[in-house]
Amino acid sequence: MPRNGIKAVLARLAEAAGHIRRRHEGRLLILTFHRVRPDGEAEAERPMRNLEVAQSDFRGLLRWMKARYEAVSLAEWLERGAPPGRASFAVTFDDGWADNLEQALPVLEELEIPAAVFLSTGAIEEREPFWWQGGDYPDAEIERLKTAPPVPKWSGVKREALAREFLTWEQAARLGESGLVCFGPHGHRHTLLDTVSRDEALADIRTSWQLIRERVPEHALPLLAWPNGNGRDDLTGELAVLGLRGALTTQRGTARTPADEPWRLPRNNVDRQLAATPALWPWLLLRA
Repeated sequence: MPRNGIKAVLARLAEAAGHIRRRHEGRLLILTFHRVRPDGEAEAERPMRNLEVAQSDFRGLLRWMKARYEAVSLAEWLERGAPPGRASFAVTFDDGWADNLEQALPVLEELEIPAAVFLSTGAIEEREPFWWQGGDYPDAEIERLKTAPPVPKWSGVKREALAREFLTWEQAARLGESGLVCFGPHGHRHTLLDTVSRDEALADIRTSWQLIRERVPEHALPLLAWPNGNGRDDLTGELAVLGLRGALTTQRGTARTPADEPWRLPRNNVDRQLAATPALWPWLLLRA
């Protein structure tokens, strides 16, 4: 049996026995998405397609989750400071892609599920795309170059086209006006913050958080999402002074309260293959 088949069988058995839900009672499972794309979209020649899920897959997974767990607002969980009343989940997005408004929001509104979007503010404020968007880099090469990314050399026209893939502040405000979406910082340059100096890391976070509080203040969420999940432990005092109350990683797991591990809160990534494979959805819960 293929490896994914074994995972699916084990997870279905655990779910059927009630093991997963019992283990997650009073805990919050945070899901991470990036891009939500239209159904039937032609295969695009762009990198990091694993970060994208089709809208129907996104809807199906969230509907499945809501039938089993309670959908929770991260802002309310943070404010309450207590464990959820039952097994719960929260939806997050990283980076600030425009399709979060165009494709994800209609599903969130349909299912009445709140979400948090963590913004890489340089792409929004300065219309500065990510370095890997316009290149011909294979995904494995992008992963290798993340610690020392090359300087993009695209034309002005290309830069503008790539920048349109990100939200504008006006679009972010429309997301917030839905009453379902809040915004936290994801760094300004999407720099891996454990690869730069302490001062540089702090300045990058400060800029991102300040822009969010200036541009969408009524929807600001005082949680940081570490870019790429690369956290560090020598900034927590300064981050608290900035008004931030915690940070999210990419480490799988669940949390009881924001205070348990405030600067290393776990999240569970949902990639293209997982979203498109309902047989693997119980595996998402089992490994959290």
